[in-house]
Amino acid sequence: MKWTRAATSAAVFVAVATLATSSIAVATPGSGTTAGPAVIGTIQGSQKTEQDDIEFKTKGGVAVLDFELTYAVGAFSGWHKHPGIVIATVKSGSVTRKLGCTTQTFVAGDTFTEVGPHFVSNPSTTTPAVLSITQIVPVDQLNARRIDLPAPTC
Repeated sequence: MKWTRAATSAAVFVAVATLATSSIAVATPGSGTTAGPAVIGTIQGSQKTEQDDIEFKTKGGVAVLDFELTYAVGAFSGWHKHPGIVIATVKSGSVTRKLGCTTQTFVAGDTFTEVGPHFVSNPSTTTPAVLSITQIVPVDQLNARRIDLPAPTC
């Protein structure tokens, strides 16, 4: 079959129109969170430390960051993930965390970990939520401490 200029133009138009109207997953950035200054330290080389049924093991150097993260009333993180592991302790208020399609609420004194895609929000209409964050990240990924992601399909 020989393509004419008009047929080729029509095919290109249909292809572009299809791409333009297709649903494309986009990242979901957050709103209303404020991070305090981070204290950053490093552990050089691989580590394996064990005590009292707790094991800490790395295959290379890691950076350890400690900071406070405040979620204003109604604030949310957007869907994201982190390299390494995040340990969060709620100092005041409450937050709701979604892992995939599962939701949990954490109140002052609760601690949770963040691995894989997640979404955190402050459901309160009156009280900010304050979290103490410890993030352990491979040294070579220190500049990519957060990776925005599209929301999952539930």
